[in-house]
Amino acid sequence: MCKPKPGPRCTPHMRARLEQVTARVATARARLAEYPTHTRVQRRLAAAEADYAQTLALYDSTPGGQDDLRAAIEATTDPHDRHALTARLRDAEKLRAEQVDALRRARAEHTDEEGTDDEQRGTDEPRGTDDAGASRSVLEAVRVEPGTAGSRAQEDRAALHRPEDRGGRSPRLLIDGRQITPAAEHTLTDIERERFTSAGMSAPTLYELDPADSGIYRAQMVTLTDKNPYAASVYVYDEDEYRTMRLLVTDDGKAGVALKGDEIVSVFAHKDCAHPKSVQSMLSQATALGGRRLDCFDTVLPDLYADAGFVPVARLRWNDDYAPDGWDYETFRAYNGGRPDVVFMAYDPARVGGDYTPGAGEYVEDYDDGIARAQRYRPS
Repeated sequence: MCKPKPGPRCTPHMRARLEQVTARVATARARLAEYPTHTRVQRRLAAAEADYAQTLALYDSTPGGQDDLRAAIEATTDPHDRHALTARLRDAEKLRAEQVDALRRARAEHTDEEGTDDEQRGTDEPRGTDDAGASRSVLEAVRVEPGTAGSRAQEDRAALHRPEDRGGRSPRLLIDGRQITPAAEHTLTDIERERFTSAGMSAPTLYELDPADSGIYRAQMVTLTDKNPYAASVYVYDEDEYRTMRLLVTDDGKAGVALKGDEIVSVFAHKDCAHPKSVQSMLSQATALGGRRLDCFDTVLPDLYADAGFVPVARLRWNDDYAPDGWDYETFRAYNGGRPDVVFMAYDPARVGGDYTPGAGEYVEDYDDGIARAQRYRPS
């Protein structure tokens, strides 16, 4: 039986999860064989393989996984394989020890900081049940088409910048009735915050979600697109893909931005967010954390991104064969007759507050070329 997170995982659960992930990789590879140049299919395979690697490491850390490794080490006669398996076993044992220690420390912190909380409540009702769901809202600002395949952002989170950390863990947040503990906090400098507030915009602290809470981020994106006529322009990643990104949200979870390597994706803000007009400050925070590029359909978003310092470096003509699911040409008729270009933009700090020039950016032949040009861009 699995211990409470961040404690150790159990063999049956992780074995079942590993089988599911293995099947997902096989399906993605078969799909890629059928459509070898399709960027979205490439990205799904990369995400599935990344999830497989993480899941395999967790399975290795279970008692059954370690027994499997010991049996494999004993059975192999190849010195290279023996060395690799031994290294895996060593990593698995280390991970198991870290999980045990993390659970011990979490329990100690819980006892020290909140040991009397339930007694004061006078109830054993699970926490987080007093906020009955989020109200429906419509799209305010979102990122659209995806980026390169295989981009990873799963780094050593112990080294994350935590400007408001005073030695304690991040505060718990209540999002959609669930209490979560962020992995880190991110706040702009006082000068930056003043720049936004003086312009009538919000500059809230952003909280980085643990990968295990990636479903919360995706749920907020799905809510935004529900019953929205422009939802087809919004690309919502799978939960497994969000798990490989750095996910930053406001304290109410109703606005956020994601980092997929150096790419900024899935920027969103609900209209009933506690921090109105926060998209620009979130983009600024994302660039401070390494965001250097993004892409979007040539609708209203390039103007928003240009103000945040992004310049158009390339564009790709619309192709009916790659129209997003549910795309309605009549709904988007104001934008090139419902067939807007994809605009690739790169960050230039000297261009913050700039304007977007319609049609700017040289046309490219394919999506990957647009990505490459954005990656090669260097501010003047």
